[in-house]
Formats: sequence, structure tokens, C-alpha cells
Amino acid sequence: MIRNLIFDWSGTLVDDLPAVLQASNHVFRQAGVPELSRDQFRAEFCLPFQKFYNRYVAHVPLAQLEEWFHGAFQQAQHLVAELPRARQFLEFCRHHRRRTFVLSSVRRDHFAAQAARTGFGALLEQAYVEVWDKRLKIGELLVQHGLDPRQTLFVGDMEHDIETARHGGVYGCGVLTGYNGVDQLRASRPDLIVEHLGVLQQQLLAYGFELELSLNQSTRVLLEPGLEVPAPS
Repeated sequence: MIRNLIFDWSGTLVDDLPAVLQASNHVFRQAGVPELSRDQFRAEFCLPFQKFYNRYVAHVPLAQLEEWFHGAFQQAQHLVAELPRARQFLEFCRHHRRRTFVLSSVRRDHFAAQAARTGFGALLEQAYVEVWDKRLKIGELLVQHGLDPRQTLFVGDMEHDIETARHGGVYGCGVLTGYNGVDQLRASRPDLIVEHLGVLQQQLLAYGFELELSLNQSTRVLLEPGLEVPAPS
């Protein structure tokens, strides 16, 4: 039975893609490299984000890239908004007394501003932020809070989130509201892919939080309103 949920932040609970894209293209302009379209950015962006930087702007020191990015992001942060159904899902977790955590690479001050504006901070037990490689942190989170990995679900929008789930021995659910598309998430072999958190809520309710009963050997993709994309043969 799923008793604990760990969420990524960006692309899972809040939509910060417009702001991140705007800030990233500012970095590219400053570095003298071509900007990326939204579709190109979604196809290429990855975590840990040093890999992404090294692919495009390896000639610029990381500290300078960070200065450019965060300066531009501060100007664009008003574009960040809560994702549809995220609030409802967090309130659903609270109603059913599920424990909720965030594990994210988002910078602490950005998270604080966004969590205060959305009110999501009050719906989370604890947030672990500024985590560059989540695979190196999930074990500490599980131990610190006494979480049973087989009662824990990690929900995220990127391949790195699913890799983190596997590393921690927890269930992994990919959500299609953020940075990675269905093919990218499928390649990381999550237990489940959902169109949005509302579909995950329906799934958990339908199986009484016994997630394993709803899974099979190939990744399922559940869409609204209950449509399913078959796994590739």
C-alpha cells in the first residue's frame, strides 16, 4: 500500500517551464550560442543539469552560467504557476493521511517564493531542495523519515526522477505535465505514466492505494478520461 509520496517540484507540482526556458535562452545569448525553441528545450534538457550545460556552453564556467540563469529567472519567476490538479492531489493526500515530500533541484529561494505563492508548502511534510543529483539524496530521505520503500511512490516528470526512484527502491510514476515526453519517460522504465495528477488520484482510489495491483510487466500510460496508450511490443 502506498503510504508516502515524494514529488519532484518543477513540471510535477508547478509549471516553471516558460520561466526556465526564458532564463536558459538568456544564458545562451550571453554565451554566444543559438537559443532553443520550447520543443527543442524539452527534448534536450536533462538532469543533473551540468550535463545539459556541458552539451551547449561547456566553454563558460558553471558559476557564470548560474549567475546569468538565476538573474534572468528572478525576472521571469512571475510566470511560474501551479499545475492544474496539483492542489487537489496534495489535498487528497492530506485527506487520506499520506505523507508527502518534495525532492527537487530547484534553488531554495525560488522554491520558497513559489511554495508561499501557491500555498503548497503547507501541504508538504518536508522539502529537500537544491539537490543536483536526486539519486544521492533519496536514501537519506527514506531513512530520516522511516519510510518503507515499498510503500513509497516517487512522482516526477523527468527520466532522472524515475532513475532516482529505482535507485531508492521505491515505485516510480512519470507525469506528462513537465519537461519530458512519453517516449523519454518510457525509456526510463517507470512503473506507471499518467497524463496528470488527477489520473494518478483516480488510479490510487480505484485500487485502494494498492498500486502494485494496477501494474503489469510493461509500463502503462494512463490518460484522461481513463484512456490507455499500449506499451510498445
